[in-house]
Amino acid sequence: MKVFISADMEGVTGVTHPQDVIPGRSQYERFRRFLTADVNAAIEGASQGGATGFLVNEAHDGMRNILLEDLDERAELIVGSKKPLSMMQGFEGADVAFFVGYHARAGAEGVLSHTFNSPSVVTDVQLNGEPCSEARMNATLSGLSGIPVGLVAGDDPTCEEAESLYTNVKTAQVKTAIDRYTARCLPQRVARERIRGAAEGAVRGVGDLAPYAPGPPYTFFVEFATASTAASVMFFPQLERVDDRRVSWTHDDYETAFKMFIGVMRMATSDPDYG
Repeated sequence: MKVFISADMEGVTGVTHPQDVIPGRSQYERFRRFLTADVNAAIEGASQGGATGFLVNEAHDGMRNILLEDLDERAELIVGSKKPLSMMQGFEGADVAFFVGYHARAGAEGVLSHTFNSPSVVTDVQLNGEPCSEARMNATLSGLSGIPVGLVAGDDPTCEEAESLYTNVKTAQVKTAIDRYTARCLPQRVARERIRGAAEGAVRGVGDLAPYAPGPPYTFFVEFATASTAASVMFFPQLERVDDRRVSWTHDDYETAFKMFIGVMRMATSDPDYG
């Protein structure tokens, strides 16, 4: 059995502040080790459940955060930010997808909640009229290829969303959000045991999972913090300027709509007043 792991960082054990996840900041190197440890726990658990192949895709910021020298040797790692499928690069051919270190969507309660971009740039994302987190849009991409989400690890809002959307998914709550920058955190050893157990359960119960596969058409709405940011992304012919701060597009093929979202995010720039 092959496991694909998309690894973000804001939902990692102990992370509560931008200082923890931005390269060059005071706590970043420390939490790179925590990120790698959470991913290793997922690999260990999945192996105990019978999985034999592991591909990890870096999915945070510049996507150069996991310490390769400390990564479980059974896994391969995709590193680098120039990926056509961004957080989901390499998912094809897997039997099950794991989302480790994931976080809540923009505008929601949750530690460092956002959707692909800073809240100073993107304030809301919707897919087919419903709030859309990174996890939900990524689960849709894998689900439409028949690959279910088996594990989601992160804070409580992230796990609650997963349980509401993905059939029989296993979750590993490693912290409880108090504020966007505050959480009640499990000790690292306990959090790793929780991730390991959920990963093992996901692989053993893979037959009970179901792909998350909503039907077409697929309409994205993105709300930006400023009108000038909304104007800065209007380079795709299919984009519609809904109002001053919102843009939208629709496509019958989800991968195309998803790639358009990635392109819009790459073009979106913050205003000088927001930094």
